[in-house]
Amino acid sequence: MAKVLAVDDEPQILTALGRGLTRAGHDVIVARNGEDGLAAAAAASPDVVLLDLRLPDLDGIEVVKRLRAWTAVPIVLLSGSGSERARVLALDAGADDFIDKPFSMEELRARLGAILRRSGTAAVTAIEQPTVQVGDLAVDLSARRVRVAGEEVRLTPLQWKLLEVLVANPGKLLTYRDIIAAVWSDKHGDEARDSLRVHLRALRQKLGDDASAPRYVATEAGVGYRWLGSDE
Repeated sequence: MAKVLAVDDEPQILTALGRGLTRAGHDVIVARNGEDGLAAAAAASPDVVLLDLRLPDLDGIEVVKRLRAWTAVPIVLLSGSGSERARVLALDAGADDFIDKPFSMEELRARLGAILRRSGTAAVTAIEQPTVQVGDLAVDLSARRVRVAGEEVRLTPLQWKLLEVLVANPGKLLTYRDIIAAVWSDKHGDEARDSLRVHLRALRQKLGDDASAPRYVATEAGVGYRWLGSDE
């Protein structure tokens, strides 16, 4: 069971979250604005925060920044009519993921489960499972080797670095900025984003992954990419 803090100004959303997540075995705390959400986070020490981007008092991005000043609690954005740019800014500020409204409780529970597994077992997974196996794909992180259906696939150093970053963050939405900072450097701009798209397209081809029906790497349009394999 996890302690979930839900911050949203829509009563029907809070009611649905409270009922659905309580049925799933979670302890749910609710707040109707940003200031109350920050106070609840400090008082209750939740395991995860569900945060609406549009709040009546504080901008959701500002709430993320304030939380990140003192806590690493996972933050999932609840995005309704918020712009793509607002989502990117919030993710860059430190949010971990977002889910678009309207959403199903099944999807939300799956996202929360993935985030809670990452936050609680990431270190153990990295040590005990150096090889990631997803269907016909095997990624040996220690030997830096990739096989598809038993056949070794040759990757360029940059393609390997991309794959390594994705595999190390199963289920997590990685923004373009996250990946560029890890693979190139955070000093690079649009030219690195264009290069990222090109290299990721080539990586997908080598893995036999179809961008329109991905098994391994999903595109979050305008935001970034997500490694799907370990959540299947």
